[in-house]
Amino acid sequence: MQIGFYAPLKSPDDPIPSGDRTIAMLMVDALTQGGHSPRIMSALRALDISGDPLRQENIRRQAEEERDRILKGFEAAQSEPIDLWFTYHLFHKAPDWIGPKVCARLGIPYVVAEASYAPRQKNGPWDMGLQQVGQALACASGVISLNPRDIPCIQPLISENAAQLSLRPFAHDTPQRNLSKQDRKDKLAKECGLDADVPWLLSVAMMRPGDKQRSYEVLAQSLELLPNQEWRLIVIGDGEVKTNIQQRFRSVSDRVFFAGSLEPEKVHAFLDASDLFVWPAINEAFGMAVLEAQRHGVAVVAGRTDGVATVVEQGVTGTLVNPGDAALFAEAVAGFLNAPARCQRFGASARKKFLALHNFHSASQQIDTFLRSLI
Repeated sequence: MQIGFYAPLKSPDDPIPSGDRTIAMLMVDALTQGGHSPRIMSALRALDISGDPLRQENIRRQAEEERDRILKGFEAAQSEPIDLWFTYHLFHKAPDWIGPKVCARLGIPYVVAEASYAPRQKNGPWDMGLQQVGQALACASGVISLNPRDIPCIQPLISENAAQLSLRPFAHDTPQRNLSKQDRKDKLAKECGLDADVPWLLSVAMMRPGDKQRSYEVLAQSLELLPNQEWRLIVIGDGEVKTNIQQRFRSVSDRVFFAGSLEPEKVHAFLDASDLFVWPAINEAFGMAVLEAQRHGVAVVAGRTDGVATVVEQGVTGTLVNPGDAALFAEAVAGFLNAPARCQRFGASARKKFLALHNFHSASQQIDTFLRSLI
């Protein structure tokens, strides 16, 4: 099938890396793996993080121009026809203003993946976007959910004729490394001036205001509670509040290495060498970085959300604690630092779970079967 693809939060072509961009790219790859020809229809970013109605109205007008551009291209036979429209990740701060109307005009199925609807936002600063999400869900022919938390709120808005698919988060596998974990750690330690003889804790996350910044603050608070433990934290990520976050870690700054934003291969290298992945995951959907840690066979300590719990199996591949509870988080981290063999055992289970339940091939097959059922 020829598939029109759109990601209103962040296009797969966006130059700035993030978990959302990674998943958008994975969706495109999965469609291609299924034998389809996905085509990115627009790079328009429909995101308003400030709750500014004027900005939202401006985005809506830009979206209308994009919609008209796309339709004119089809009408003038400048663009090859599409059989289906696929929108990845829409919510009140980044709704889809384009796909529903294009599909209505062309008479093709409209499919959404990872849509969320927050009733508490009614009559709030993002009410315009919330209403548009509701309208998009109402006309969807198919809905794919990756986070169980989203389903109860979107269910009343979906047509009774719409097909639904619950899909586990997934990722590409990575080639197995020839070197042992310690050898990989020694190599990276030499490159970065780090100590390879202490446990490495790893966090990978953008540094932006809101939940990400709050997660970093809880992480800093937790590690301050472990002064007598041996550990080194490696932080991969960058963003507009980097200075604030680095300042929050000032009391343990001699034990924290800020690596900045890295290319995927370098992130993989740190994942291969680390002993424990740590992330408070406040209001996290499921955490692509958490899934990638398990792909690399790294045990996880994370905040418990419905989405994260689909990736991390409590007591088997990691430990989940109440989000925002720094004391419990510190206790969970200490439990792994005090038992290296437990860390290794959980890591091995994490790798096994990823291969069994979160592999790319299985996800692409499920998506393919689901989309073909709609045509």
